[in-house]
Amino acid sequence: MLAVAVALALVLVSGVVGGRPPAGEDVMAHLIRADFGLPHLVAHLRPDGWFPRLVVGQQEFLFNGPGLTWLVALVRAATLGTLSTTGALKVVCVAGVAALPPAAAFLARSYGLSRPAAGLVAVLSLLVSSPYGPGLQGLFRVGLVPNQVGAVLFCLGLGAVVRTLDGRGRRWPVTAALAGAGLLVTHLVSALILTVFVVLTLAARAAGGRLPRRGLGRLAAVAAGTAGLAAFWLVPMVAHRDLHGVYTGWSTPPLGTRLLDLAAGRVLWPAGFAVLVVAGWVRQVALAVTAGPAGRLGGGSAGSDAADADADAADAAAARALVWVVVPALYLPLAYGLLHLFGPGDVTLQLPNRGLGYVGLMATFAVAAPLAELAGRFGGAGRAGAVVLAGAAVLALAPGRGLPGQLPEPKAPLRAAAGALRALVPPGARFATERDFPAEIARTGVVHPETWLARVSGRNSLNGYNLETVSTPDAAFEPDLLQSDDPGVSADRLARLGVSHVVATDDGVLVRLATSGRFRPVWHDPPVSILAVEPRDGAPPPASLAASPAPLSAFLTDTRAEHLGLALHTDRAAPVTVAVAWSPKWHARLDGRPVRLGRTGDGLIAAAVPPGDHALGLTYRADGWDRLGLAVTALTLLAGLAGQLMSRIFSRTA
Repeated sequence: MLAVAVALALVLVSGVVGGRPPAGEDVMAHLIRADFGLPHLVAHLRPDGWFPRLVVGQQEFLFNGPGLTWLVALVRAATLGTLSTTGALKVVCVAGVAALPPAAAFLARSYGLSRPAAGLVAVLSLLVSSPYGPGLQGLFRVGLVPNQVGAVLFCLGLGAVVRTLDGRGRRWPVTAALAGAGLLVTHLVSALILTVFVVLTLAARAAGGRLPRRGLGRLAAVAAGTAGLAAFWLVPMVAHRDLHGVYTGWSTPPLGTRLLDLAAGRVLWPAGFAVLVVAGWVRQVALAVTAGPAGRLGGGSAGSDAADADADAADAAAARALVWVVVPALYLPLAYGLLHLFGPGDVTLQLPNRGLGYVGLMATFAVAAPLAELAGRFGGAGRAGAVVLAGAAVLALAPGRGLPGQLPEPKAPLRAAAGALRALVPPGARFATERDFPAEIARTGVVHPETWLARVSGRNSLNGYNLETVSTPDAAFEPDLLQSDDPGVSADRLARLGVSHVVATDDGVLVRLATSGRFRPVWHDPPVSILAVEPRDGAPPPASLAASPAPLSAFLTDTRAEHLGLALHTDRAAPVTVAVAWSPKWHARLDGRPVRLGRTGDGLIAAAVPPGDHALGLTYRADGWDRLGLAVTALTLLAGLAGQLMSRIFSRTA
């Protein structure tokens, strides 16, 4: 059955074959990060570093961990570099879809489902598609690649946690810790959702009297190992939470509306599947209630002599099944309860939306278990028929089955604009792209032309992505104001942010900006135009990245990602801002002497410059939190290896 599920997954995603990037709104942003991370960080075995490509820069992996970039690097290394970064990301996308059915089957077996039922879970998992998480819609419409990879790790981690609680083998705590750490550095939100699922599992098992103390001890060791393995990323992330941005995710409908959407098949499942899920849940509850005292939550043994052994086993199985009923059934009410209790926040707003796909995956147990039991009554032919039925449902009904494909080829003017930007925007400077969603798609031929231009041109862009990870969200929103704000005011703000050129994708904005005198048209291929940003009198060119309220001349002498150099001249002492996001890891020297850096109200680097000619050098380097995190990870690895070695020695001598 697993082979059938994987084959169905590959059929569903066959449309991605080709030379262009896979479809998805965020795909080009993922590629921009990988384009930078692979040669600058991964190739030098560095866990993190400064990323200058979007907005006014940020620490590459501070909040979005390196998991996806490392996977892309692994694929490229496995193919000896024959696959491009685009091709490697495509392989990761396909592998994320194909690996989820076996991972879901592993999770089902961990919760006690039979092998035939787990095989059906693998197939039915392809009917689950969340626009906010794992599945074809989230992956190929939105581009949630880390979430799709995270779903595989989620299933492996949760399944290994359950097996660890049961004490089924020494390998499962290690598996749980590795999967949990991988999930943390790949998709943090999924790791938080995993925590909620674990808590619900513990509560359900405790209510059924199936929560051994030794299992809790093993679980505590897993939690410590998970945190320790991910400490190289986790410690800096927690230490620098002040650099966190703003939440820009989806709105969260009321719980009643969400449940109605699920029932009607407007989200997550095909129409009618929710009825099968609820029917399966009701069946399992009924079986547990009618099985006897051992099948009830909190019940004990129904009998002790041999005649009752089969009944006891059935009662225990029914009670065990209640756990996988309770966990997905209670997740959404709990998530909405936390949102109501603590109010809107980065975590509470994410849990109801991002967790939806995981609820859907676990809810397939309720359909697979009775279907496998019914099919088993007819032997091998019945099981084969059940697989055929489930596979046909996947091919005919899987939500988002028409989405897997490649990003469309942009219209010729946009591709030409990318080449023009490469020639016009100086290294180290950045450009900004007007936003007019969704009308811009018809004019340019692609979704998010701003990230497409940034990736293809190779020039830095002020437009942002995933603003939760950006410490300067106001700067990221600046391009959105080009259609409404006074052009002179926009020019002043853009120049201060190091924007040397602006891309307009419709002629109305071109005329509006050009007539202001602060934007000079330098390239035009309707409907796309490029305009140079003209500085105000006495101000340095925007490409210098320097700005001051006092007259100032400046130009860049070093444009490396983590080593910026500026030549400055001012006739009087002046405060100078540098169009780079402030971080405590930036250090400065003025004329070779250390100088203290400040932070502006909108998050840029600030420095005080005395009169005269000066050389300002900025260097970005790791701090004590980075070193502490790496040390903890190294110690955890050593402790884990030593523990495994000692365990094998004692097992052989026992």
